[in-house]
Formats: sequence, C-alpha cells, structure tokens
Amino acid sequence: MTELIYFLERIYRMTGIPIRCLDSATILFSRGYENHQDPFMQDPHIQKTLDAKLGDGPILEFEDEIFLYGAIHDHTGHNIYAGPVLLGEADNFRINAYARRHNINGDIKIKPSNLTRFTSMLEAIYFARSGTLIPETDLATIPSITKTPVNTSLQAYMMDSTEREARRFSYTDEKLFMQRIREGDWESIKAYMLGATISNLSSVDELVGKVALNKFKHFEYIVCSTITLASRAAMEGGMDAASAYALSDLYFQRLEKAKSIIEMLALLKEVQLDYALRVRKVLDKRNKTSYVEKCKSYVTKHLNKPFTMEDIAKAVGISIPHLTRLFSRREGIGVMEYVRAKRIDTAADMLRYTNDSLSEIAAHLCFPSQSYFGVVFKKYMGLTPKQYRDRQKLIDVNI
Repeated sequence: MTELIYFLERIYRMTGIPIRCLDSATILFSRGYENHQDPFMQDPHIQKTLDAKLGDGPILEFEDEIFLYGAIHDHTGHNIYAGPVLLGEADNFRINAYARRHNINGDIKIKPSNLTRFTSMLEAIYFARSGTLIPETDLATIPSITKTPVNTSLQAYMMDSTEREARRFSYTDEKLFMQRIREGDWESIKAYMLGATISNLSSVDELVGKVALNKFKHFEYIVCSTITLASRAAMEGGMDAASAYALSDLYFQRLEKAKSIIEMLALLKEVQLDYALRVRKVLDKRNKTSYVEKCKSYVTKHLNKPFTMEDIAKAVGISIPHLTRLFSRREGIGVMEYVRAKRIDTAADMLRYTNDSLSEIAAHLCFPSQSYFGVVFKKYMGLTPKQYRDRQKLIDVNI
C-alpha cells in the first residue's frame, strides 16, 4: 500500500492531474482538489457511473464533451480515479453549470490538461499495477460516452489533434484579426505578413484545424472564412455594406479560379490588406482628427491623475499602436511626451499663480518625486521650478 501511494503521489506531481485511490468506500489517497471543490466528494454519482463501466482495463469518460475522467481497477482490488480535467477552454457558464450539476457551491477551478497527457498517465498507472501495455489507440476506442455520433466524432478528433500537438488560432487571435480590419490597421497586418513568405504554409496550416481532408479544400475553406470575417469587420469599421459585400463576391470569384495553394495564400494576404486599407480611408476621411482630439481631451482632464497609454487608448476607442501612429503623425511628438509637456505647462501656471510648494505641485501632477519633477521641468523650461517661480515674481513686480 505504501508503494502504491508513493507511486500515485509521484504521478500527480509529474502530471498535475487529480488522482484518488479507494479501497471499497475508503479513500486511501487523494490529490488535486480540496474536498469542498472535489466533484467526487460532492457527487457520489460520478464514482458510481465510472464503477459501472470498470472492467479489466482503464476507461475514459467524457462529460459535456470537455470534462474528462479516467478510472482503473487494479489486481489488488483498488480503484484509481483520475480527473476531472478540462480539455481546451470553457466559459464561465459551462464551468458554473458543471459545478451546480455536482453540488459544488462557490467557484471551482477545473484542472486543465490535454488528452495525450491524460491517457499516458492512465497507461503508466495500469502498466505499473498490471504489467500490461495498452496502446493509446486502444484506450481511445474504449467506449465511454455515446450520446450522439457527433459527440463520438468530436472526441476522436480532439484526441487526434492533441496527439499531433495541434495549435490553433484562439478566440483572442480572431478578435485581434477583426480589430485590425475594423480599425483599418493595415500597418500591423503588413508587419505580421513580413514575417512569413507566401510559400511558408506552416504559419497558416499549423494554427488552423483540419477543416477538410483534401489539402486544397482545406486552404480554400480557410480563405473563405477570412473573406467572410474581413468583410464583416470592414462593415463594422465604417465601410458601406454594399461595397463590402461586392468586394467579397469578387474575392470569392477569384478564389474559385485559384489553381494552387500558393495562389490562395497570396489571395489570403491581399484580402486582409485590401479591406484594412479601405477601412482606413473611410476612417481617415470621417475621423481624421477625432482620435487625436479625444486623446488630447483625455490628457487635459486627467493631468492630476495617474494613467497609462492603455487607459488612453481604451478611452479613445482604438489600439495603442494605432493611436501612437495617428498622434505622432498629427502632433509630431509621442503621446506620453505630450502628457509631460502639458503637465509642465500646468506646473508653470501653478508656480506663478499659487503658493503651493514644489512637492505639492509635483504630487498633484503625478510626478513620482520632487527631484524628478525638477529635472523634467528644467528640460522643458530651461530653469528649475524655483528659478522659474522667482523670475515670474520679479516680472509681476516690474509690471
């Protein structure tokens, strides 16, 4: 028994996958969840479901397609349970629904993992306890969930993707793509494209699932999705719907005539740049100065409060790189340089028209220290704050 617990402890440390071992109804070992958050502890039905399916070998059990369990009955009469773990990503709604379903109050953090690590762990435990090897392909075909043919296909596909260590564009990546089109940020798109040649297919292929078994169709569908997403983002960015739809029709017609994957990838790049450039022209015409003016207005209202470029960009409604380019192109200086200049202008007025001390002025205008305030002030005004105040007093007296 001591050897079993020692072994399971090391397995848990290596994988991070929750494990528990039971002898009849007695818990001999448990790692991975606090009792109040452990689905096994809060819902006995989980163990009963797994026990009903246990046989000579290990089993996998999926719940809601993304929550995964495993179980093994070893030759000494112990049952070893693994999970639950989360495969992929889940929103709070599905996590909370899972918690309610298994009588868990409050927040629960399901341990993340992947199918390869999970099945490898089960195989290792089963081999150590029985001396029998089980290939991953056999473990993947053990019947565990048979809700619908779609569910079965989904699990098989997830296992295949995990075994290939397939990476893919995340929802965040997709939102960033849409944002760049919507903001007409063609510079960022072009900069990204410079990192990959048209012939380098891996940069696209590795981050997209297998959307078709035929390689040519696979890339055709990728370009179709890009055209659709780009046209919708362009409309959100201000491009009129008729033009956006007409342009997408033309690109679909060109895609139909493509004879090679290389042609399709060239078209993929053209679509993104073309839509972004068209949106940029619309935005430049409509809001040529509005973003910069909103930025300056924000700065003026917040001179006595700490803020970052991220705060300004969020208030203005565009990305930091886009705002930086617009502002420097229009004003000839960077945003934060403008902020410092405005604070120094305000400091000069306070030195002349108030009796506030230098430390009070520095703190009011969010300078980290009086000494730093003095350095920046002298850089802009050619005088220290004290020299400036003294000189202004002389000027006022002479007047």
